[in-house]
Amino acid sequence: MYVLFPPYSVMKAVIHRIAYGDWYAHGYTWIRREFDTWLLARLDQLIDGCLIDEPRTWKYTKRLVLNKKIESILDIGAHIGGYSVVLGRRISGVAVEPMPDTFKILTYNILINHSNIKALNMAVYDGATSTVKLCRSPYHSGADFISDDGDIEAPQTTLNDLWNKYGPFDLVKVDVEGAEDKIFTSTEIDPKYLVVEVRSRTWPLVRELISRSYRIVFVEKLIRSKKVFNVFLEHCGK
Repeated sequence: MYVLFPPYSVMKAVIHRIAYGDWYAHGYTWIRREFDTWLLARLDQLIDGCLIDEPRTWKYTKRLVLNKKIESILDIGAHIGGYSVVLGRRISGVAVEPMPDTFKILTYNILINHSNIKALNMAVYDGATSTVKLCRSPYHSGADFISDDGDIEAPQTTLNDLWNKYGPFDLVKVDVEGAEDKIFTSTEIDPKYLVVEVRSRTWPLVRELISRSYRIVFVEKLIRSKKVFNVFLEHCGK
């Protein structure tokens, strides 16, 4: 299904991982994906670009798109477009990515694949301030996170604002490395489907969503982590 080119770049990343414990080897590669798409990725972005961590979530989402159950997506924490750019060949949507360098690759991937996706270089959070600070993960760019100690500043928006300006959306996917509960603060949106990444601290968010007429379709543990899960939810009233 996935083709990585050139192969020596992939080997370089694997060797670097074994030697140093992270994926930050220099260089770029191409990832062949579904719907006749190619994604440009740095070597530390390979796993997130291929969605190797979450095969069940991707397979189920893709099936809903092919069956025309999903026709629009809001991808929060879009990274280089592993979901939004590929699905943008079949549906429309908005991809939100706060990290400037990752955002540049995301916009390039949208352009070369002619994806029907609008990219926004901002962070989605609780709306308390106009900007947020971001920290780089020591492991890979897919784990960059919001922190008061961060040295990168990004403009902030809220889930409600995105919904009101660009929505509604059939699917909202939220992957923001532990800030998921802040994103859903005081929100009133009710998309048909939600994909939310959760960990021990943010599991109460799932209970809150269930109280708002959502049911859990499945829970998938991410391959690289023992304590991080994707929760796929469907609105019972849709």
